[in-house]
Amino acid sequence: MADYLPFLEKHSIQEAQISLLFIGSFDQHTIELARGFAQTELSGELPRVAEGRGVAFQVDITDPAEPAMPQTMPSGVVGFRLARVKGDGQIARVLQLENNLLSVSFMDYESWETTGEDALKYLRSVLISLPLEQNPVVALSLRFIDRYTYSGDPGDARADKLFVRGNPYITPHTFDAGPMWHCNTGWFDDTAHDDRVLHNLNVTSSLVDLSSTVTIDHLATRHLEAPRHTLATVFEPPAGATGLVEALESLHDRNKNILRQALRPEMLARIGMTK
Repeated sequence: MADYLPFLEKHSIQEAQISLLFIGSFDQHTIELARGFAQTELSGELPRVAEGRGVAFQVDITDPAEPAMPQTMPSGVVGFRLARVKGDGQIARVLQLENNLLSVSFMDYESWETTGEDALKYLRSVLISLPLEQNPVVALSLRFIDRYTYSGDPGDARADKLFVRGNPYITPHTFDAGPMWHCNTGWFDDTAHDDRVLHNLNVTSSLVDLSSTVTIDHLATRHLEAPRHTLATVFEPPAGATGLVEALESLHDRNKNILRQALRPEMLARIGMTK
């Protein structure tokens, strides 16, 4: 009997991403310094290095009667990327600083425990050189992209073969929409420490490589109760505040709760989320 298959045999996660947001962008000198620190510490794990450069547009309006085509000009270094590549040439994981966002993405996800440990190490390798006193961390986010592929005729794919009818995250109309549909939703929830968490949940059923595929893209962004101006307060904040590890664990639990309410019991059992 045809059914939906998770992205990998033991789980459905195609990509996991952890990000930190700063008040403003960093200057070129700071970016180059941060890249040097991270590259030295992580050369064995993320050996590929690339700069991120901005682009400026210039338009000559000397003669308004003869509009000129805009010209692009490089505007300097705005970030960098350190990456690891799989044997097939696909990106496995990326550490990136660009403008006011520091992120680490895992396309070789195995478990939350190993991903969390590696992510904290990668983030710390960049944070240690950033001037947080002038440009603190103000928010963090956790994003999971899950993927399920229907094993039968794409025309026979239906939402109720993967999701529980009546769950609070998938609109009822999708269950009568056939194999092609899209559902976006967003909401805030509050935490015990007065941080606000914004959830963006995008679920799409479409054809991918001629197979009916459902993609669940969940982004949870936690706006911190106070900016973090030092490395110590990012990881070990004062009493009553939330540290990076605790905040990420909380966001991870939220993601699991959403899937547990939305997915059919047999799929939860297949990906090890029954407990």
